Amino acid sequence: MRLLGPIRSLSRWLTVAALILGGLTLAVAPAAQAAQPARTVPASQTSQASQTSQASPQAAGTTTICGYTPVPTGWVIVSEQWSGCSGYGLFTIADASALTSVQACSNGPVPSGWVITAMQSGAGTCGSYPLYSLLKVTTQTVLQDCGQSPIPPGWVITAIQTVSPACGTYSTYTLVPLGDRTSVQACGNWPVPTGWVITAMQDGAGCGNYPLYSLLKVTTQTTLQDCGQSALPSGWVITAIQTTSAACGTYGTYTIVQLSNQSSIQACGNSPVPTGWVITSTQNGAGCGNYPLYSLLKVTTQTTLQDCAQSAVPAGWVITAVQSNSSLCGTYGTYTIVKVTDQTSMQVCGPSTIPAGWVVSRQGSGAQCGVYVVYTITKSA
Repeated sequence: MRLLGPIRSLSRWLTVAALILGGLTLAVAPAAQAAQPARTVPASQTSQASQTSQASPQAAGTTTICGYTPVPTGWVIVSEQWSGCSGYGLFTIADASALTSVQACSNGPVPSGWVITAMQSGAGTCGSYPLYSLLKVTTQTVLQDCGQSPIPPGWVITAIQTVSPACGTYSTYTLVPLGDRTSVQACGNWPVPTGWVITAMQDGAGCGNYPLYSLLKVTTQTTLQDCGQSALPSGWVITAIQTTSAACGTYGTYTIVQLSNQSSIQACGNSPVPTGWVITSTQNGAGCGNYPLYSLLKVTTQTTLQDCAQSAVPAGWVITAVQSNSSLCGTYGTYTIVKVTDQTSMQVCGPSTIPAGWVVSRQGSGAQCGVYVVYTITKSA
């Protein structure tokens, strides 16, 4: 216990000496590094890092860190000495903010907005890790990057070179920005951008094992034909299905229509029923492949409607009658629904939601609800 004082004094003297001897290295350390949580590191590791830094003069915009220290945002590892920091490795890192290209070790982060354009294995600079050639995305209109590289937002893959001298087994991707384009051909291994649809596809068209998609941006169109694997744009419905097509193969071609100013429309059963619309009838074998064709009606000023039982009841409406096995809706049956306005008492069928501010005052049975219980509800507030 008596030895603690001298040991602490010696440790403080060694820390001061290290700061004096290694002052140049510590002066260029990134501000982000100072924000890292404090770590308990043996004095021998700190001393060893300082000695190694002195032995390797650094270029402007670089500094050294031990391998257990996180790389600050926007910095990259440019070389590694694994004998430093007691086996944790001593890394030289560079600030990439003022650069447009840099070679960086693959065990470090790729900064946001940069892509990997080539890699070298066994370069020696990074020990056993590959060395990446990084490029900052600025004003380019076409890029070639490696398959393990992040794809910049707003860019799509237009071709894949599966055997690549630059990228090895990762392949090389050709990328283009969407920018102000309204159509583009893109490989199917990347998500279709929001607001775009697939209008055709080709196999064996330069995308390796992936199909090549013809993409179209949805702008002012009111009717489109797209492939079945394409996402349906918001506010559109499917009105017809061609189950096998030359353009889309086994996915089939869908005819889609924007609802816009329409108040009624016929849509295929695999199309989501838009909010505020109800199904008023169904037909089988009416141009929708294996799906039924629905007649849809927009709920506007009506106060009473008949809709099919698989249709969602609009908010603020209740079910007042049920007709099973109807000619309009088949086995789903037909509901008579009524909008709750100034009523103070109503009879509703069992599947109906009880509106907020209403209570059940009685329950029984009645022909109007078929097999369902009849609730008498009254307004309580």
